[in-house]
Amino acid sequence: MPLAELVYRQLLEDIREGEFHPGERIKEASIAKRLGISRTPVREAIRRLQSEGRVTIEPQRGAVVAELDRMEISELYLLRQQLEGIAARFAAQHASDMEIEQMEVILDRVHGEDADIRTLNQVNWDLHHAIFYAAKNRYLLKAFNAISDDLALLRGARYIPEGRPEELYREHKAIVDAIRARDPERAEKAAKDHIESSYRIHLNIAFKPDPL
Repeated sequence: MPLAELVYRQLLEDIREGEFHPGERIKEASIAKRLGISRTPVREAIRRLQSEGRVTIEPQRGAVVAELDRMEISELYLLRQQLEGIAARFAAQHASDMEIEQMEVILDRVHGEDADIRTLNQVNWDLHHAIFYAAKNRYLLKAFNAISDDLALLRGARYIPEGRPEELYREHKAIVDAIRARDPERAEKAAKDHIESSYRIHLNIAFKPDPL
């Protein structure tokens, strides 16, 4: 595998995992030093990320992780709401009993305990991925992966406000319960309601005025 491809995948993972935040610089020299390589493959990887809209090049700053504006966030969540609804509906129709049990296992990882932010975010991703996987539609799964990468460009995407973990658990449980009941309509509505709630919260986080 070309070195530039390996660097690209590493940087994409760094952005996805919050190692680089929206608006933060990506320094070629630092990346090259960390990976023990020359700056050339790093530069190639950054150009690829720029072509995908995940990185912008700013005067005096260089490569910077892109940030979604209000319209982009609205468009992304509108699409996500529809996709999540379809995935939950299909999962209610096609998920195996074992797949549903796995969803419940994932959900129970944060029930009744004070999980840290990293664990909460991982459980959130794992559960949504499990639902899309259980929908038995490869194109839905591809769309989920693409949207997950774009959500990483939302400021505060991995931040969970106080009180939100309990709400997340209830919203996720409503989706899984509907899938367990083999109720496509209820599963779709629960998934859409969950994304609507997440949209309002993330919009508030992303555009909350800085304190004076």
